[in-house]
This record gives sequence, C-alpha cells and structure tokens, in this order.
Amino acid sequence: MTFSSHSSQHSTHFLEDNGNSLQTLILKQIEQQHLSHTQILIAMGYQLHQSSQSNLQPYKTLKHNKALRRLAQVLSSPYLGLTKPSYDFKYSTTEFIQVLCQVLGIAQAEYQPLLQPLKQYADKVLHAVKPVVYADIHFNDNFTPSFFNTMAVSKYTHVPLADGIRLLDREQQLQVIYQQIKQHHAKLQDSIPFDGVIKGYRVLLTDENGVERGATHTLYIAADF
Repeated sequence: MTFSSHSSQHSTHFLEDNGNSLQTLILKQIEQQHLSHTQILIAMGYQLHQSSQSNLQPYKTLKHNKALRRLAQVLSSPYLGLTKPSYDFKYSTTEFIQVLCQVLGIAQAEYQPLLQPLKQYADKVLHAVKPVVYADIHFNDNFTPSFFNTMAVSKYTHVPLADGIRLLDREQQLQVIYQQIKQHHAKLQDSIPFDGVIKGYRVLLTDENGVERGATHTLYIAADF
C-alpha cells in the first residue's frame, strides 16, 4: 500500500483508563471531612442556605438546585465534568474543580498534575475531528457527471468510520482506516456501476496540535493491495 501526504503526521497520546485519580482524591477528602454538598458549595462562595429547601424562596431554590446539580455532576464524572463543560456565571469548569480542591485542602502541587491530563483529554473529546475517507473511483466513458449518475455512485465512494476513531492518535487512526478501506475495496471492487475501478482512497485529516491546528490535509492511499 502506498501513502502520499501533504503534511507530516502528528501522534498524540490521550488519557483513557486512568482518569479517576483526582476524582478518587476529592471523594476521599469529602468523606474524611464529613462534608455535605451544601457545605462545600458555601465554602466555594455560593450563597446558599443550609435550611430546608422548602423554606427557600423559588429563585433561591432554583439557584440552590443548580449548584447542587453541578457539584453532583462533577463528583460523579471520572473526568470531573471537563468533557461536558458548564458555566454558572461564577466558575468555569476548570475553575470549579480548582476551587473545589482548595476548599477540600488539596494543595495545588498535588491536584495540578492530576488535573492536567484530564484537561488534555477533555480538549481532545471536545475538539477532535473525525477523519473523512472516500474512494477515488474511475469510470468508463459511458459515465457522465449528471446529478442522477452522481447520486447513483455516491454510496460507493463513502467509507464509513466509527465516531470513536477521532479520539485515537494519528497512527492508530491510520491503522483503522487501512482495515476499513481494505474491507471496502474487497466488498465493492467488482460491483460498482459504469465499470468503476477504485484507484485509491483520499483521507481528510485535521491537525489538532501546533500552529496549524484546525487545518485539513489530504492523505492519498493507493489501492495497490
């Protein structure tokens, strides 16, 4: 198989299975200090009341519930809510975690090394773009690029990829793509209308690091299986 590309490939490693270290540390501190969620939020600067919610005015009840819900979502997430960012006009997602750690007495030198890989992984989840793969098909002289003919052959050009591929590093992505195009080629090579022949595959890749972040480049894979 022959590869040609307009750009060098980047490989980035992302946190996968060990994202609960900071979550475990936070939950342990809450348990040891016997803190309620309301007590934590008040210490974080939220103006809540420790009395029964039934005694609160409606707008205060709503504010109380939103804050409690946000804290619960952070504590229940291995990634502390970073993959589903929120903002309540007091703290951003990262700020919320940092202040939470400070309130619990977790030193910055202790939580920051655990928080950084979580932030990197969240950035990947939120901004990674799935590669696009389509076959380069050559047709016989009877094929004319009309609307109906194009629609008839379009299903043969697209190579489907699972959404999870966008979270893999570039080397792993190419391994998956290679297997997918081999299956695509074997399945469709002799069944394409207008005597279509697959000459290769174009892969659209998006840079996710460095000064060219967001730029799209094309990798051509010749079908010389």
